[in-house]
Amino acid sequence: MRISSNFDAGSIDVVSSDKSGNIVLNLRPDAAAEFYQWFYFRITGARGQALRMTFANAHLSNAAKGLVGMPDPWAEYRVMASYDLENWFRLETQFDGTQLEATVTPIADSIYLANFAPFSLERHRLLVGRAVLSPYGGLEILGQTPDGNDLELLRIGETEAGRKVCWVITRQHPAETQGSWCVEGLIDRLLDRQDKIVARLLERAVFYVVPNMNPDGSSRGHTRTNARGANLNREWISPNMEFSPETFLVKRAMERFGVDFCLDVHAWAGTHNYAVGPYNTPSVTPRQTELWQRYEAALAKANPYFYVGWPYPGGGPAPGAADLSMSWNYLSEKFGALAVLYELMYKDDATKPDRVQGWTPAKCKQFGHSTVTAIEAIVDDLGT
Repeated sequence: MRISSNFDAGSIDVVSSDKSGNIVLNLRPDAAAEFYQWFYFRITGARGQALRMTFANAHLSNAAKGLVGMPDPWAEYRVMASYDLENWFRLETQFDGTQLEATVTPIADSIYLANFAPFSLERHRLLVGRAVLSPYGGLEILGQTPDGNDLELLRIGETEAGRKVCWVITRQHPAETQGSWCVEGLIDRLLDRQDKIVARLLERAVFYVVPNMNPDGSSRGHTRTNARGANLNREWISPNMEFSPETFLVKRAMERFGVDFCLDVHAWAGTHNYAVGPYNTPSVTPRQTELWQRYEAALAKANPYFYVGWPYPGGGPAPGAADLSMSWNYLSEKFGALAVLYELMYKDDATKPDRVQGWTPAKCKQFGHSTVTAIEAIVDDLGT
């Protein structure tokens, strides 16, 4: 039996394994920061053998350090597994407050296990390729990351005067691969020239999409930070090219093109999806609030896995006290835009559970598809 993680986004430390199938593992922290949650590894040579995997340091994991009221990442969680990296299923999993334990008897010579279904670099490249080949699409390289990766900005639509400027960003936190799956669904729909809602939308708006804000952290298998140890979603007030170049470069592009709408897609440890719009920023306006309420209603109508009215975890900030170092708060305040935060699930929907698969990449993609409908519902009133 062999356990390996030396591949794109792979991450695990093997403490021990024995012939009886008992495997002890440690979650690996980000290279320059103490964040533990993401794991992704492969087991080979164990077909037909009952395996018990113990993540011994799971209690150290808190992907939302500093955020009051966030649920435990392992409560009601089940490890994801796949033989072919396309079809993912859930393993029986228990958490005793210290150790996470999962069991499986592989039916093939190779099995992958992950915190959530990875979104590979190859899949990212194919998505960018589809976009640039579309008559709607274009690509700009904003700059390079500390590891030398290109920071890519996709344009979908025309830049004619009077069109609303809509931004979509994701993967500030690299472990939140749900964001990439969601944005793939959104981009693929925007590229569908036969979709009447898309046709109406692209007559009124141009989209700028950053499909991966943190390519270094993604390829390194980090949970929450870039190669320098920066949590990019706490850098929006004063990013710099040394510590947080990804935020610096995207922010500079936003200042160049303007922002009427921005969606930032994340993931969290709850058992429902939630979203918030301009929320207790110092200068929030009735127009922003009304637009958010209409958007929220349109999204709930378009997608069965979104429900209106979930509160911000922990009660949220006091009026006027929103954290402007976070993207959607900063953009709401800076541009007067309708800026929206999505938090999609790692686990399973408590209202519509699926014991085999739980929350899936396909459901994330459907969320992105539904997002197009919600944007179209309010696009005419953006930036006014």
